[in-house]
This record gives sequence, C-alpha cells and structure tokens, in this order.
Amino acid sequence: MPSSASSSGSRPADRSDEVDPDPRLRPTATVLLLVEAVMLLAAGSYFLVLATSGVGDPRFGLGLGAFLVLFAVLVALAARSLRARGRFGLGYGVTWQLFQALVAASMLRSGMVWQGALALLLAIATFVLLLNLVRSTPLPRQDG
Repeated sequence: MPSSASSSGSRPADRSDEVDPDPRLRPTATVLLLVEAVMLLAAGSYFLVLATSGVGDPRFGLGLGAFLVLFAVLVALAARSLRARGRFGLGYGVTWQLFQALVAASMLRSGMVWQGALALLLAIATFVLLLNLVRSTPLPRQDG
C-alpha cells in the first residue's frame, strides 16, 4: 500500500528537496516584486512631498502616501520571502498582483494609458511567474 511518508517513515514527505521548474523563475519574480516595491515607494514619496508642500488636500496626500509606502514595504518583504523560498512571498505576491491588475484596469479607464498598461503588464508577468513557483516552494514543516 503506497504511503505519503518519506523514506524515513516517521514524518510526512515535504517538498524542500524539490527544485524550481526553471532556475531563473525565482530570481526574475523577486526582481519584478522589487521593481513594484520601488515604484510604490516612489509614488508614495511623491504624494507625501505634495502633501507637505501644501499642494492639494494634505490629509488625502498624507493618507495616500502612507498607504503606498506601507504596501511598498510589504511587497519588498514578499520579495525577500520569495528569495528565501518562503510561502509568504508567494501568497502575498499573488494577492498583490490581483489587486494591482484591478488598479491598473481602473487607470486605463481613467485615461492613464501608459501607467495603467505598465502596471497591468507587470502584474500579469509577475502573477504567471509566481504561480509557476507555487509547486516548488516547500510547505512549512509539521512536526508533532
């Protein structure tokens, strides 16, 4: 009778010995997440500078700037996790790409064509890479 236990027989098999389907996927996905983080940080910084210089509504600018900087940090953490073969980078990264695609579609509808197209292409490319990595990333160990 086949068993899902490893050759030692004492613990379930994990996927830590699996390799990425293509060794270039993980570094490429990590770089794309870092590009997104830098773009978010730049946009957040821009709105913070505008808010502190008195252009527009300062409360809106501070809120939007802080929101974008927070997500820039989270996307950077996801990139770090992805590089270390962690699960957070995959889960958060995939979720972020869906959110980014929705925002990019809204940008396209509002007339921000090149910005929306860039965000949408980046989201689709990163989403595909992350999904290709899901099966080769080890699950957390379940000892006990």
